[in-house]
Amino acid sequence: MKYVLILFLGMTVLFSCSKDKVSPSILSCTYGSRELIRTDQLIKNIPAIVVAVKSPTSPNITFQIMREGTAAALSSCGLPAEFAKDSLKVTVSGYFLAFLGMELINLSPLPFEVTDARLRQ
Repeated sequence: MKYVLILFLGMTVLFSCSKDKVSPSILSCTYGSRELIRTDQLIKNIPAIVVAVKSPTSPNITFQIMREGTAAALSSCGLPAEFAKDSLKVTVSGYFLAFLGMELINLSPLPFEVTDARLRQ
């Protein structure tokens, strides 16, 4: 009887999950533990520099995108691995990302999803 109940619960959970398709790039984009959504703010072909950032509390190196002409860094979600190099000059396009309550927080870097990246001279 116990096994039948476990099987029934397992089947219920398995078949009740939503099958909606979500962009894989959005699924991999996180900002802390917050769920991000893509905004309609698309920026195209902005000159930028990829910057390696070392965390004081972790040995991991992350990358940010510094737009030329502004001090506001962008996160590098969706940046292809071959572009993850310190001081690399690139041209990027992509969408700003948002989460509930974001307007009340001073953020750096700004959540951003890279949809296109190209090297520049």
